[in-house]
Amino acid sequence: MSEDDKANDQNDARTNSSAEKIKRPKSPRPFPSATLEKSLSIALAIKEKNAGNPWQPTQVAKALNMGAKSSALDTYARASQLYGLTSGSRQSPAFSLEKLGREIVYAPSPDALIGARRRAFLNVELFAKVLQYYKGNNLPEFEYLSNTLNLEFGLPAEWHQEFRDIFIENCRYCEIGNQWTGLESTPVQQQRTPTAATSPVISSFAASENREGKRCFVIMPFTERIPNRSAGFFAEVFDSLIKPAAEAAGFDVSTANTDGSEVIQSTIINELMDADLVVADLTDHNPNVLFELGLRMSQEKPVAIIKTSDTGRIFDVDNMLRVFEYNENMWPSTIKTDIPSLEGHIRATWDKRDTNRTYMSILRANGLNNH
Repeated sequence: MSEDDKANDQNDARTNSSAEKIKRPKSPRPFPSATLEKSLSIALAIKEKNAGNPWQPTQVAKALNMGAKSSALDTYARASQLYGLTSGSRQSPAFSLEKLGREIVYAPSPDALIGARRRAFLNVELFAKVLQYYKGNNLPEFEYLSNTLNLEFGLPAEWHQEFRDIFIENCRYCEIGNQWTGLESTPVQQQRTPTAATSPVISSFAASENREGKRCFVIMPFTERIPNRSAGFFAEVFDSLIKPAAEAAGFDVSTANTDGSEVIQSTIINELMDADLVVADLTDHNPNVLFELGLRMSQEKPVAIIKTSDTGRIFDVDNMLRVFEYNENMWPSTIKTDIPSLEGHIRATWDKRDTNRTYMSILRANGLNNH
């Protein structure tokens, strides 16, 4: 091969290599490219300008002061879908509100609004996984966060800074992190460099603490096993009803988000034994919840029992203890009524903990009388 041929081959190789680089697609982004607050603009426009009905993309763009072919509309539409707020794109016949979007734009109370925002945030798998990974601790310095995003979650380095910025802004908007727990923290919007002391993160459920430090542990089903329970029903019950009511009654609220394994984890046992108060949701007579309720009752510690109004009675429980019933429809109007009622039930259970007869004391007394 002549020198000219070698040179030509080398030039062709460089040309092919450059072409491959040009054609090589950028790593797909596994999280929204806009914050939750900005992504809500489509849902809010549909609510405020079209009464919540499906709306043509051209009209949505006009309402948002965007051009019909604006790339910003595409960005917000994609992000809105990932958060679970709306469906549709610029090429679709219409944008439509989804369940989470409706829960936010039509929230009946501040607590319901924050709960819905958090569910939208956690609807993005990567956000939820990072929150779970750090288990309530603050995000580390950017160098270590970047290492974790790469090694644990396979997120390419090109997305790390953007992920962190959107993650932190979403935490602020969803009231997640130290600034919402009474601890000193620099406001997120004023941060310029990542530090372990100022980056907010959420635990599995609780994002606030009460000053008295009373702990409420909730035992309930987490999987819908009967036809008339739609997917996500029990998550909605916890977020929109139980948690707001228990917090209003002065408790830190937590639960074990598990589908009731055959082996009850030690953490669940410890909470059942040690929590100041337990709320037990007996809806659909879930066997794991009934088992956990029995363990709690054996300790003769306060337990507030609840269930949906369409759940049948349990003879040994309903005849001896007060059971609060909530509306299974979970409409905004019914939740608005049920939250203060459940708060009262929880407060009464706690306030009368030293005077009310426990389940075990009733059984023991009956046993002695029979002898």
